[in-house]
Amino acid sequence: MSHPRHSAVFRAPESTEIRAGREAATTNSPAAVVDGFMLLVGIYTAISPWVIHFARTNPYLTANNLIMGLGVALLAIETPLAPQRMHRFAWTLVPLSLWLILSPAVVTASHGVSPGILWSNTGAGGAVCLLGVIAAKLAHDASG
Repeated sequence: MSHPRHSAVFRAPESTEIRAGREAATTNSPAAVVDGFMLLVGIYTAISPWVIHFARTNPYLTANNLIMGLGVALLAIETPLAPQRMHRFAWTLVPLSLWLILSPAVVTASHGVSPGILWSNTGAGGAVCLLGVIAAKLAHDASG
């Protein structure tokens, strides 16, 4: 009894198909705009201690903003690389943004921060929260 031999039962997608799908998911959608703004806000948050000049006076808040900013920027960089998987993590930006807003009062030892630090972290935290909600909604709409 002979069975017909098939060359490939499971056909792996071609690299051009993968690239085309990834390009369509990231360049032709509002997700690309959200990811771009998310990257900008993450970079601003990471460099804000040096922009607002509190890197020397508040070293713990400097480390906090650097870590938070790099985390947001990393999420923004990774999202276009695997859009179906990474947009599911967009909801994590909401708790991160709340921490970013509250961190000047929690992290600083004296609880006395300048208005510039408060405005910077509140603005960046609000932007991260808004972008996180938008990205989570886009992921929810794309998944079904």
